[in-house]
Amino acid sequence: MTRYAIFVIILVGTVQGFEESIFEDEDIYRIYVPTQPTSTSTIVPGTKWCGPGNTADNYNDLGSLREVDMCCRDHDHCESIIMPDVTLHNLYNSDWFPIMKCSCEQKFMNCLQEINSPASNSLGHIYFVGRDKCFQFGHPIIECTKYQQGIIRKRCIVYKVDKFKSKIWQLYDIPFYTSVGEAANHYVRRTAVTIN
Repeated sequence: MTRYAIFVIILVGTVQGFEESIFEDEDIYRIYVPTQPTSTSTIVPGTKWCGPGNTADNYNDLGSLREVDMCCRDHDHCESIIMPDVTLHNLYNSDWFPIMKCSCEQKFMNCLQEINSPASNSLGHIYFVGRDKCFQFGHPIIECTKYQQGIIRKRCIVYKVDKFKSKIWQLYDIPFYTSVGEAANHYVRRTAVTIN
């Protein structure tokens, strides 16, 4: 979580109007995530793990937003991260912020969606608007076959891949965050249009 994202949370609140999101490659969902140490920095109020680093005394030390903090703690312990200005798996991170493995980003999104509280949904919207790339080992991407439209930009959520070629490490778009209520409202609106 960046300082900019915290600022946006305060100014904008919950971002609405995103469509439901998915990843195409099933490998993204089924990977064990071990732990690794984190550093200390600016943290979202009510948490000790939501932000760059943490302020926790130990692994079990959580803030008042306990469930949200557990999601952030697990996310902080992602098994593989490309730090800024670093190359990993032949992928160079030219961004100011780390690029996480897609399985970690998906697990984080699912965790926040399961809580489905104003705090978890606000954090999810802000984080996933600010973070647009993740990396994963998969068959080479040929093209994007389905996009998710955001307020200003769109992201690929379904890829056509070449399954005849060996898997490689590559970058994928991260879907925008969608809360449970938004997905239901989106479905109702689409159903109403279909019925009429």
